[in-house]
Amino acid sequence: MPINFLQNIKASDPLTLNPIADQDVRCFDLVTEHILGAYIFSCRGLRSNQPLFNDGCPSLIFMPRKSDAVLLTEKGETRKVNFAWVCCGVITNTYWEIPDDLEYIMVIRFQPSSFYSLFNVRPSMFFSKPICNLEDIVEEKWMQIFDKMYEKKTLAEQVSFLDSVFSLFQTNHSCPYILNAATNYIEDKRGNTTVSEVLQHLGKGVNAKWLHRNFVKYIGISPKKYISLQRFIYTYRQYKISKSEDFLDVILPSGYYDYNHFLKDFKYYIGIAPSRHHWD
Repeated sequence: MPINFLQNIKASDPLTLNPIADQDVRCFDLVTEHILGAYIFSCRGLRSNQPLFNDGCPSLIFMPRKSDAVLLTEKGETRKVNFAWVCCGVITNTYWEIPDDLEYIMVIRFQPSSFYSLFNVRPSMFFSKPICNLEDIVEEKWMQIFDKMYEKKTLAEQVSFLDSVFSLFQTNHSCPYILNAATNYIEDKRGNTTVSEVLQHLGKGVNAKWLHRNFVKYIGISPKKYISLQRFIYTYRQYKISKSEDFLDVILPSGYYDYNHFLKDFKYYIGIAPSRHHWD
């Protein structure tokens, strides 16, 4: 999803009653355990060329109408996706040409293990193509369900319908408690940690091979990459809100060794240097 939308989500914390404050975002409380959050983001007034980013949690993106199409530029090459698309895995140097008249998008963020189990897909599907048409990866029964969602008159009714549907499904692969403890620790640290520190936090019963294997199995990326994603998105937001003229004021406390370390990540994920990026 657009990185500016995701950084708003990451800044919210329901456990500490710190919801998204942006008036252009509408959040929904859901019953189902499979969904981390459902959001309606206003697209009014957005700059057209929006960089996309994902933090490791799969997301479904729904356009307002089934007739809508999405124009993406990935590493300089342009392609279209349709009204319902998936962001999963690691997104790099990808931009969305947002139409001037687009009112909003609906974003549904999933627990990774629930997503892969519900839709019967493998994380490896997204290694080389982290953004896909939804219809290309799910069974027809799911597309029929999403067709019914679009028949609902209001956005609240659409979200409520999906909440009810997903609440009926049991998944085959629940995420191990230890893995949840690892991701929670990384989140608490906002990515300012290392794999060694994560292992130390988990205790002697967990080794690096187990951690790597289970991260890839249930989340689809390595623990090192997962840490990198969290560190980058939190640093991105912190710099954006700090208005500091010196990147070092933000990046060093966030876990980057120096400016070149941050520059390497920024170019990898966003495709350009921070000085060339539009921060509005």
